[in-house]
Formats: sequence, C-alpha cells, structure tokens
Amino acid sequence: MFGMAFNEESVAYIADLLNEILDEPVAVINKTLDRKLITWKTYNLFTLHQPVQMGGDVIRLKINLDYLRITKEFVANPYLEF
Repeated sequence: MFGMAFNEESVAYIADLLNEILDEPVAVINKTLDRKLITWKTYNLFTLHQPVQMGGDVIRLKINLDYLRITKEFVANPYLEF
C-alpha cells in the first residue's frame, strides 16, 4: 500500500494516517436534517472495525453515510467530491 515495503514501520505509518482521519469529525450545530433539529452532534467519516496490524490481510472500515451527506449539504468547500 502506498508503494511501501511491508514492515512494522509501514503498518504504523498507515495506522497513523487512518487515526488522523478518524480524529477529524465534522460537527453539526443547529441544523435541520431529515426534519429533525440537530443542536449538537459530531460525525466521523468512517469507523475502524479492527486495529491495523502486521499479518492482517485487510483494513476493515465502515463509511458513515451521514458524514458524506452532511459534508455535501453544509460544507462550502468539502475535501471530498461527490
């Protein structure tokens, strides 16, 4: 992945990248979504379902569709293109 050799250092690097993304939620304050007023709630892009580790064959993530929808509706310049 990313053209890196498969070793402890590259696994740690990829885990750090994923954790950085996980630590950047989007906050919704006083917005109406699905006819419900959200006074304060945060949404993450995805959830890591198991730790990234050596010997693991896959990285299991769950994408939060609410995050994508909220970003599309409320963010002026989203990083993600839809």
